[in-house]
Amino acid sequence: MSSFSFSGNYAMAETGVFWDLNQCEIPVGLSAKDVMSVIRKNLLALGHKGQVSVRAYGEKRDHDFFLARIDFIELPAGDKNATHMKMIKDIVLWASERPEPSTLMLIMGATSFDFLETVEHLKRDKKFLFLYVHPPPPMVISISVDGSG
Repeated sequence: MSSFSFSGNYAMAETGVFWDLNQCEIPVGLSAKDVMSVIRKNLLALGHKGQVSVRAYGEKRDHDFFLARIDFIELPAGDKNATHMKMIKDIVLWASERPEPSTLMLIMGATSFDFLETVEHLKRDKKFLFLYVHPPPPMVISISVDGSG
């Protein structure tokens, strides 16, 4: 865990989580609801008290995303670019509907230049805070922060 904590208006702002399940799977033995609980617990530990919404992208694998209150978008594994293009579109739409300040959490592995360019644009123009979660197998949640609040 980092020494970062939410401050000012970011502590109560909405956080949108966009999660590439094909790159960052739910660990064996855990449910989607368990992972949602871990996400909320970690955000709370960092001082976040606002609403959290989660969208997960990937192949359906015996997880009850509805019960976990996670919006699930089924996409086939193996086409990272298609997954990330869908994520970019959804992130831009989500960001256009949210006021400043807001926070975006990206749970994913490596990505494309276009994806990173979109993130940079939102950081610069919308002043969104970005949290990058890069869980290496097996999934260990570590949070790095990029952006200014």
